[in-house]
Amino acid sequence: MAMSGLLSIYNLKNVDFLIVSSNDIFATIPTMMKFEVKTKYPLPSMLIRVRLNDGETLLSHVENKKLFNLTVTFPKRGRIFIDKIIISSFFPFLFFNRILKLPFNYEITVFPKPIKCDFSMYMSTGNSQRESKRTIGKAYEGEMVGIKNYNPYEPLKYIHWKASAKTSELMTKEFSPYKGNPVIVRLSDFSGDVEQKIGKATFTIIELSKKGIPVGLELENKLYKPDTGKVHLRKMLNALAIY
Repeated sequence: MAMSGLLSIYNLKNVDFLIVSSNDIFATIPTMMKFEVKTKYPLPSMLIRVRLNDGETLLSHVENKKLFNLTVTFPKRGRIFIDKIIISSFFPFLFFNRILKLPFNYEITVFPKPIKCDFSMYMSTGNSQRESKRTIGKAYEGEMVGIKNYNPYEPLKYIHWKASAKTSELMTKEFSPYKGNPVIVRLSDFSGDVEQKIGKATFTIIELSKKGIPVGLELENKLYKPDTGKVHLRKMLNALAIY
């Protein structure tokens, strides 16, 4: 029994975990996160069960290092600090299940859950004209679709330096055209309580971005000017997450 206890302790304390990557995380929606697990000592670890929130998986054999996926759900929006991962195992003789709370240090931003709603008011001519006037002189570009030879009339910020280094010629990013007049989303445009308004604003921003329409966000005294692209979209989703 003493040997069994020592082996079970070794088995759990032999592993260390790291979050490698994750998709965009939205509240209440299951999200796949990629982990790396490493062994710290010469012998492998066996039958390690890993749990984070409602996500759980079994690692039958861990030696050196390996990657694995864990589907996790976070119940609310905002900045979430992950301070522990729970691991357990029946190894070595299946007599009892030893559990260990492994200290962890990782912060993520959970975006609001998108709530489906009618956003046709943002497609109206009146709204588009109003926001176009507020953002006059602003240039927009869509998603990057390729690389082309640099034109001296194009802004320097669009130069693709890696491609230029490979070809010994200046190359620039090529973008798809945007597909509509700019709009600005406001929480006051939606019905419901604060969480419902935030969820509807999240849905609207995502859908307008998919259509290639330059979209902005106004939150109290903070204005995110209309633009396109994934980086801009995540900035607005982050603002809604911590609002």
